[in-house]
Order: sequence, then C-alpha cells, then structure tokens
Amino acid sequence: MREFLRFACRAFPPEHRARRSDEVVDTALLAVQGSAWSAAREALSLVVAGLRQRLRAESGRSLRDGFGLLAGALAVVNLAVALAGVALVSGVHPPVVFLFFGLTDRSFLHVVDWWWIAFTVAAAGIVLGLVLGNRRLAVGAGIANLGIVGYDALFLANGTDWYSGHLVVFSLGQIGPNVFPVGRYWLAAAIVLLIATAAAPLRRLALRRLPLALVAALLLVVFSREISGSFLFLLWPLAAIVLLAMVFGGLAPRFAVLAFGGVLVDYSEALLETPADVTVHTSNPAVEVLYALYFHLT
Repeated sequence: MREFLRFACRAFPPEHRARRSDEVVDTALLAVQGSAWSAAREALSLVVAGLRQRLRAESGRSLRDGFGLLAGALAVVNLAVALAGVALVSGVHPPVVFLFFGLTDRSFLHVVDWWWIAFTVAAAGIVLGLVLGNRRLAVGAGIANLGIVGYDALFLANGTDWYSGHLVVFSLGQIGPNVFPVGRYWLAAAIVLLIATAAAPLRRLALRRLPLALVAALLLVVFSREISGSFLFLLWPLAAIVLLAMVFGGLAPRFAVLAFGGVLVDYSEALLETPADVTVHTSNPAVEVLYALYFHLT
C-alpha cells in the first residue's frame, strides 16, 4: 500500500517530492488505516493535489521553457517519422540500399537511399543533443535535418505530382489523400524544430531519458502502421494541447508555446503546392476543437 501511495505522489513536481514525499505518504497511510477503498481515495486525492502543484509550478516557467518542451516533443516525432520511413522502404525482401542522389522515380519506393540514412542520423542527433544538453550538437543536427528535409521538399517533391519525393512511402496502402506526412508536409515541422531547438534553454538530462525517447518514437512508429493516415492520428493529441493552451495558457505558458508550434506544423498551407484534384489536410486544430465542442453542446 505504501508503494501504491508513493506512486500516486509522482503526480507532484520533482522538487516537491524530494522535500515532502515521505511525509505525505506517512500521513496518507495513517488516514487509510489499512482500508483498500480509503487507499484508493487517498491516492486519487494525491494525484489531484499533485496536478494542482504542477499547474502552480508551471506559472513560474518562461516561454523559453516552452520552446524546450516543443523541441523535445517534435524531436521525438521527427525521429519516429524517420524510423517509420526506413521501416516502410525496407519492406521488400531483401531491402535495397542505394547511396546516390535524386531518387524520385516510383520504381524506387522501396529503396533505403542516402536521404533516409541521413534523415535518421540527423533526427537521432537532435534527440541526443537535447538529452545531453549539447547545444552545438542539437542545433547542428537540426540544421542538417532541415537541409535534408528541405532538399527533398524543394528539389525532389513535385507539387503537381502526388507520387513524388521520399515521403510518398507514407501513402502506400492508404485510402484517400488524408495522409501525413507526404510531399512537402514535413518541411514546416523541420523549420519549427530548428527554431525551437535554437531557442530552448538546454540542460543535461538524466541518461535514462534517451531510451525513453527511443521507446516513445518506436511506439509512434507502431501507431502510424496500425492507424489509417500514418501520422495523421497526432492531430488528436495536438487538438487536446490546443484546448489546454486556450484554458490554461495564462497559467502555463509552456502549453501555449507547444500548441502554437504544433499549429504551425499542421497549418502549413503556404508551403504546399498540390494538384487541384487532391485535398490536403491543413485544417487548424483549434478551430476543429471549437466546432466539436459546439456540436457536442448543441
């Protein structure tokens, strides 16, 4: 029962747990008096109190801390996109490795070429730099990541051809045009990721964050393979973040920065050139949330 209550205390900010975790757990144990039902109620109370403490602590965060949160989230998603692409293009047996430039022909959809290798290395470099607190590594990898994605978006992806560029692999087996990312879709994400990484107040994190980031990226890869639309499912957590930012943005500026960066990634119509018969997904998540609330309440 003590371990159960101690786990509930993890809802509190780390600095609060370091000072008062044992005291809070001992007080809760005295209150429950060995009752499992009382222990569940005390655990729920601890979680609610911990979330309130976290919200109060968020008010002391700066906008730069928000850039750090945005950089971390986008870096993991960026790595997931790279890993998912490599998994898709190596789906043939045996996979083909091609290290030259300019592969845009449809016959090369299942080719692990230099672009996918460089994209994956740059994406991993950003995550590693953020965890180590190494600004030179993180920003350098971010610049390389933008150059790689930008090369594909500007020189290989043809705005009038749905089946062009490396990211077309995400449309394989998908029904309809609502797929993310394809064509030039990921260029906005690479730009926002570089800006967030450059503006974030980097500090060295615990090394256990590195395998956690890799596990999170691999989970996103699995979801992208199992859910229709590839990474389009990320629109729903993004909509939730936008809603939280609208409600708590004044108290938690980090959420506001995270939501604004996510909207920029999704709402990038100015960077897209698509044929007239193709409908691309560039809707604003905030607008979608407001519409959903309106129809739910009426």
